[in-house]
Amino acid sequence: MLEAVGLTSGQQDVYLALLDGGPATTAELRARVAGAPVASALAALEAKGLISRLPGHPVRYRPARPDTAVEVLVRSQEQELQRVRALAADLMERFRLGQGTVDPAEIVEVVTTREATMQRMAQLQRSARNEVRAFDRPPYVGGLGTNAIESELLAVGVHYRCVYDRTGLELPGRLGAIRGLVSAGEQARVATGVPVKMFLADDTVGLISLDRPVSSDNALVIHQSSLLDTLIALFESVWASAVPLRFDASGAPDAELPEQSRVLLGLLAAGLTDAAIGRHMGWHPRTAQRHVRGLITELGAQTRFQAGLQAARRGWL
Repeated sequence: MLEAVGLTSGQQDVYLALLDGGPATTAELRARVAGAPVASALAALEAKGLISRLPGHPVRYRPARPDTAVEVLVRSQEQELQRVRALAADLMERFRLGQGTVDPAEIVEVVTTREATMQRMAQLQRSARNEVRAFDRPPYVGGLGTNAIESELLAVGVHYRCVYDRTGLELPGRLGAIRGLVSAGEQARVATGVPVKMFLADDTVGLISLDRPVSSDNALVIHQSSLLDTLIALFESVWASAVPLRFDASGAPDAELPEQSRVLLGLLAAGLTDAAIGRHMGWHPRTAQRHVRGLITELGAQTRFQAGLQAARRGWL
């Protein structure tokens, strides 16, 4: 139970015996905890601040308040882990120098099962300290490609930037799932022809799927190298030209354009079909089509593309 803060099983037994039975001498503790190394355990517990001595003879020991004492140990362990994490960069540099020429097999790992792909995807995201960048496109490994880990990491300050392929947004329920992530802090954009499904954790490691006709069970894990640098540059290039995906009325307010129309404009600019817009807005497809035509006319445009240009000129996108 307390191994995580550095206590052995014998030390735990002695500490719990003091918690349960109250202050005791060494002899009394030997009777309570048969077979435990009581003397050495008491010395270790005292050094860690988990017990203290009472005045008088023979010496009796009492436990410290667990809420305070254990918290001190937890913080101490956290500090140790931070030091180890800081040391990892130095160790990696020593590793590179010691290995000489990098073996290509160490740069790229091939993952060949669905379970392994899911596991590596989770590991990659949890390794990120600052940012995860992602390309999202069908087909998905299970369901609609939902990502429970992203919500967890967004809550602790890891940034996510995702470019979604427009075809994936046509799937029922997909827009609603993305809206939840955007509300939690994800920055989302939409592009046509996203080249590959990909995750990048900081500038350290990447994962790209090897799509097959009906699934994406296979993947490549790419470690720091010129290949990873190329994938990072590819992401930034696609991100720069992708259209921001907005689900609210953000943007420059304008009395001429109602709030609902600004939301509709964001979905229209992302390239969604009338059917997909209708599903997201809770409209019948014909209702969505009517609203889209009305917005295009309101902007003085003839086509969706022209409507996007007009909106950009007015600062709404």
